[in-house]
Amino acid sequence: MSTTHRRKGVNRMKKLAMALALVGMLAGPALAFQCPLLLKQIQDATAGKSDASSKKALEIAAEGDKLHKEGKHAESVAKMEEAAKAINLALKKK
Repeated sequence: MSTTHRRKGVNRMKKLAMALALVGMLAGPALAFQCPLLLKQIQDATAGKSDASSKKALEIAAEGDKLHKEGKHAESVAKMEEAAKAINLALKKK
């Protein structure tokens, strides 16, 4: 393989890495805004309820909120989805 071909390959890899980094940077803030909206839906759906499923959903949602505050937004969204599943709630995402 010639030096020119290697350089082109390296340049392509750099461009790919930069593109992936950009996507990651944009996805994080988008998820950050999602977490509080999902939490509110769970809280609204469980308001005034004291059954075991509602309590479990609120506990899981609290874990999700903690993850959100730690900046772990993808994990937070996953927790919110788990909480919603506990009460058979279909979350509306923006």
